Amino acid sequence: MCLIVYRLCQSDCEFLLRLTADLYSRSDGRSWRPELLGTLREAIPFEFAGCHVLQPGARRMLSACYAPVKPFMPSSNNGFWRAVRTHPLNRVLFDHPTRAWKVSDVVSRERFHRTEMFRLLYRPLRVDCEMAAAIPDPTHADRVMLVSMHRWRSDFSERDRAILNLALPHIAKTCWKLLRTESPQAIVRENQSEPWERESFADRIRSHGQWGLTKRELEVLFWVCQGKTNSEIGRILGISERTAETHALRSYPKLGVENRFAAITTLNRLMRTPPLASWEADAVDALAEPALPGSIR
Repeated sequence: MCLIVYRLCQSDCEFLLRLTADLYSRSDGRSWRPELLGTLREAIPFEFAGCHVLQPGARRMLSACYAPVKPFMPSSNNGFWRAVRTHPLNRVLFDHPTRAWKVSDVVSRERFHRTEMFRLLYRPLRVDCEMAAAIPDPTHADRVMLVSMHRWRSDFSERDRAILNLALPHIAKTCWKLLRTESPQAIVRENQSEPWERESFADRIRSHGQWGLTKRELEVLFWVCQGKTNSEIGRILGISERTAETHALRSYPKLGVENRFAAITTLNRLMRTPPLASWEADAVDALAEPALPGSIR
């Protein structure tokens, strides 16, 4: 396998020195992962990135954080984990850990667009370029930390890869020590979300137009965007599967879309755009647009 050597400029070297100094100066795990992603974004532009602690064999996500904001990711959906097992990067990420890999290293963009992983996760999030690295836990055979960065249409460069590759040994040396100091509240459990996440979701939707969604429809749409089935949503909200389905179906025409996938695509795009200022919201109302511009009909 051919390795490309990229010569970094002085500012990139200074960035790496600052990053490693910060990593080695930390003594506890509070907030270090989102801060790490935020710092990496200063040198490697991305639309969003994630830092996940996984048990791939058990199909469990132990904890996760994202930057700059958390996307709505269906991590507890069975289809999601089935697709994860067929991700094009699997055959290199875990065989060659602590090294940055791009999706374009192993598959063309056209072929990636035809994968189940792209259909279930990447297309709703509007990203199709990824650079990732797996960092195994030296004390646990089935536990890894996965750092992944995502873009739409603009692939990561060899400079981006070189920066991440030079940072990875230092991230690996410190990550597990810091992770073991995190509080139990950092663990992400199935069917749980923070109240502020649900409230933020509802507030952002209301700020982008008068769609007339009820409180229950907003609750159902939140869990739809998390990848839950109608049956799972019913159990979470204490309603029947049929009632959850009814609320979802009633919300689609209000959003100006026809199905579940189009709703997820529209809402994910909305959550990644700045809220409208009051004068912009008035302009949207005046135009009487039935859906977010660019949504799938």
